[in-house]
Amino acid sequence: MKKIDIHIHPKPDSDPTLDDYVRIMGEHDVEAALVHATPADLWGPPAHSGEALGGSLKPQPDPTDDVVVLAACEKHPGRLYGSCHIDLREAPERNVRKIERYAAAGFKCVKMFPNLGFDPNDEIHEPVWEAIERHGLACLSHCGFVAYGLDTGRTRLSSLTASPFHFEIPARRHPGINFIFAHFGGGATYLETITLCERFDNCFADCCRGWGQWVWEHRMPGLEDFPMDKFLYGTDNLGEAYSQDEQWWTELLTDMGRTDEELALFFYGNAARILGISYLEEGRG
Repeated sequence: MKKIDIHIHPKPDSDPTLDDYVRIMGEHDVEAALVHATPADLWGPPAHSGEALGGSLKPQPDPTDDVVVLAACEKHPGRLYGSCHIDLREAPERNVRKIERYAAAGFKCVKMFPNLGFDPNDEIHEPVWEAIERHGLACLSHCGFVAYGLDTGRTRLSSLTASPFHFEIPARRHPGINFIFAHFGGGATYLETITLCERFDNCFADCCRGWGQWVWEHRMPGLEDFPMDKFLYGTDNLGEAYSQDEQWWTELLTDMGRTDEELALFFYGNAARILGISYLEEGRG
């Protein structure tokens, strides 16, 4: 089945422009993927030069791997779509400039890690949400527990604000932003995901491994009638295991009574709509 992976990350050390990963995608019917930048000081070395990677933008002083994502997306147009990392601890003016810069470069989304120590509901962030909506970007946030990355030392990481309800205010105020709760909103807070996805047209969840798979594997209460037009396929760089993962989800969701049409939305159609990829016109609807 054709798939769009709504949740992968760059690999600046081993595959900087994701050439190998795009090849693997092609071998497993993954037509496209949304690539999310991360805080490189936690999960990998910061990029040194946009030109060295073939990207069109030189990096700003910013400890993220946005420029790596840009280079990969520019090398694989139509296969990879970009998502820049936004840290709401930064000054709103700085984040707005970054949003403008990467939206102009064709990015489709922003990625957030509230675990770093911010509350997305805080009023001080309103200019950032206005900029995200103005530029037509989605927002995918990590939700739930996050493992420490590379060389984090005693970095403070917390799950307290990394939950869907901490996006309730911007989701209410900004219907033009599609909010995607990664890992199904986290294990302990998956009911928040169900609540917002069923109440707001602009809230969605991905199935990323970890808690996103755990809540479904255990068939937690409330999932039996979760709307499939709000559920997105994402893997956190599953790579060669795509086909096994597709089989696992197909068997589980079919056993839960989901139709072929709903499976097509989950694997492809919902993400295509968010990313602006043709779906019905190509006969996939």
